[in-house]
Amino acid sequence: MKVTVIIPNWNGARLLGMCLDSLFESSFRDFETIVVDNGSEDASCALIRERYPKVRLIQLDKNYGFAPACNEGIRNSVGGLIVLLNNDIEVETHWLSELVSGMERHPECRLGASRMMYRDDRNQFCNTGDGFYPWGAGKSRGEGETDYGQYDSENAIPGVCAGAGIYRRSLFDDVGLFDERFHSLAEDVDLNFRARLNGDTAFYFPKARVFHIGSATLGRYSDRYVYQAHRNEWFVLLKNLPIKHFIRHLSGILRYQIRTACYFSFRGQGGLLWKAKLDAIRQSPVMLRSRQRIQSQRTLSDSALERVMEKESGTV
Repeated sequence: MKVTVIIPNWNGARLLGMCLDSLFESSFRDFETIVVDNGSEDASCALIRERYPKVRLIQLDKNYGFAPACNEGIRNSVGGLIVLLNNDIEVETHWLSELVSGMERHPECRLGASRMMYRDDRNQFCNTGDGFYPWGAGKSRGEGETDYGQYDSENAIPGVCAGAGIYRRSLFDDVGLFDERFHSLAEDVDLNFRARLNGDTAFYFPKARVFHIGSATLGRYSDRYVYQAHRNEWFVLLKNLPIKHFIRHLSGILRYQIRTACYFSFRGQGGLLWKAKLDAIRQSPVMLRSRQRIQSQRTLSDSALERVMEKESGTV
């Protein structure tokens, strides 16, 4: 088996049919499909058993989050190439074939990104790979832009969105699986950082097209989303940013923290934001232990990391 497609799911019965139906129309056939269910209370598991007998269903006893679900799928997979796919995504017929052929064209690449468009506006980009902000957060390349051909070129990128990304199994063997302490959100930013610090290369494959509903499970700016996103970006910072980089961009990091505090306070979620930051600080000792290991093993220089980082932006 050449490829394993892993779909984490939590109460996604309304989405799985769209996702799996499009996947099984793929022109590429040499793949297995694993759905890792995070203790769904809807009809997700019954749907899979009744309509998709070829899917390998792994049922967890509760919602452990996106990162643990991905890891469970990876541990139970047989493919040399691992593809992660959100349950709220519809894929094009040649999507999987384009991802695999892209990895074959670039044997040095161990992370590959899809061309992710919004499902309700198929001419608007959702993601063409991930970048890094200097304060540790991830940036969705192209998000919200109208497609006029600006992302038609296959090229090296800082990182990959795990919503529709492809990975060589050897990457996980070398840098580790997703950090399960993240639960959900920014776990792929953390993996991107660890991979780049390890000297790995990521590529964007523009012909591998998918259509994403977006935040269908957590909800955009829901309390759960805000808490996990802002706690986890501190985890990324604590684990991965070199000291020299942190000092150089300290003013930008502080501006970002003030900006987000004001923005979410205005939305009535200021208390939730501060809880996220305080919880991240409480867990800083264990994150710093992870940092010590990551920084001692990295091969990428500070200057090389600076070159792949996104410049500071005014967006929240």
